[in-house]
This record gives sequence, structure tokens and C-alpha cells, in this order.
Amino acid sequence: MAFRGEPIPATASARPAARGRRNRSRGQGLVEFAISLPVVLLMILFGVDFGRVFVGWISLTNAVREAASFAALNPTAWTAPGNPAVVTEYRRLITAEAANINCTLPGTLPDPTFPNGTDIGSPAVVAITCQFSLITPLISNILGSPIPVSASSSFPVRSGTINGTPTGGGLPSAGATAIPTPSQLPTQSPIPTPSAAPTPVPTCTVPDFLNVNTSQATNKWTAAGFTANNLAFSPLVPPNYKIKSQTTSAGTSLPCSSSITVKST
Repeated sequence: MAFRGEPIPATASARPAARGRRNRSRGQGLVEFAISLPVVLLMILFGVDFGRVFVGWISLTNAVREAASFAALNPTAWTAPGNPAVVTEYRRLITAEAANINCTLPGTLPDPTFPNGTDIGSPAVVAITCQFSLITPLISNILGSPIPVSASSSFPVRSGTINGTPTGGGLPSAGATAIPTPSQLPTQSPIPTPSAAPTPVPTCTVPDFLNVNTSQATNKWTAAGFTANNLAFSPLVPPNYKIKSQTTSAGTSLPCSSSITVKST
């Protein structure tokens, strides 16, 4: 009991004020949560949809890389008279690689292009744009759906002729003459021949690729007499880069059928 003139204890007057502050703090927390929740949900929805688009773009990129590599092995299939078997296989490769992505491919797949011709070392370019459907209605209303997703790739042509000699290999060209089997050849009495000395293996000199651009490496390799398919790039091209090292030193004599790898490091 407090007597007149005595102060009221501080704890008795502070309790109602403390309860008021706690109630105001809880109410403020609910308001902040209600404001931030839509923003957080919107960020999650953006992440889900654009994660799907990114994965789809990776699959589409793999499809065009495989198609460009195939076109580089069969560069004459799209020039007269053409090769329907190669064109069909080219389209099947793209369709099979892009089958598991939610992206609608063009009704007619674009043919590869050869901006510098079909000579060995020239680029074979494949570019495809598909339509990717978004699953979140809110994001679709903001950005529109479907959205276009594009990918392109190029590989150096690895099949053709050098000084009239065929090199590389792809599918047989249309109208090619079949090679007769042994049973179809006329029979004749074998003519005994003297034992021939073993034919020496032709050798070629490894060129120097240091600071050479990868777009010029294949021509330099084949000019030295080596087979075009036996020059490997690490990392793969494109994109092109300057070569900084090679697995076999320049000036080394090797059989012309040998292979080496050129690297960016």
C-alpha cells in the first residue's frame, strides 16, 4: 500500500506499456510478412520458369552442335543433286536430341549453311529457334508465352577432296556407284607374282600451330599431308581461339595417318 507522497513503484506502471509495445510489434511483423510474401513468391516463380528455359536452351545447344558436326562430315548433301538419306538423318538427330524439352521446333528444320563454301576447313553452321512455353500464368502474362529460344553452332568441314584425293567420310552420296563384291567380279586364273618388298609408310612433318587460329589449323594440317580427321581440338570449336600448345612438337616426322591434339593452354 502506497502512502500519500510516496512514489508509485516503476514495475506497476511499466507493465501496460510493455504489453502495448509487444502487441504493436506483432502487428507490424504481420504487415511486413503480408507485404513481402507476394514478392518472395514472384521470385520463386521466376526462378522455376527461367530454370526450365535455361535447361531447355542447353538441350537445344547440344542438338545444334550435333547437327553441325554431322553437316561438317557431309557438306555436299545439301547441294545438287543432294542426298536425301543424309538430310533425313540430319533432321532425325535434331528431333531426337530436342525431344525432351518443352520447346516447339520449327515445322521445317532449317538446313545447315556454308558461308565460305564446302571446302575442308570452312565452317558448317546450324542455327535453330524454338518456342518455349512457360507454365506460370503470372510470368506468362508479364513476358508473353511462348518465348523464342535460339542456339547456333559451327564446325569446320572435315570431308572433301585435297588435290583430287577424297578425305574424311560421311554417309554415301546419292547415286554413288556400288563397289562390286568379290563374287560379282569375273574369275580368272591367278598370275603368280614375285614377293614384293614391303611398301614404306609415307611420313609427314608436323607443322607449328603455336598462335595459329583454330579456323586455319585444319588447312595447315592437311597442307602438310596429314588426314583432316586426325586433328583434334581441346576444347572443341567453335568458338575459335589461338592455339597455345600441341601434343606433338613441330618438325616431328610421323606417318601421315597419325593424329595430334592442339590446345588453348
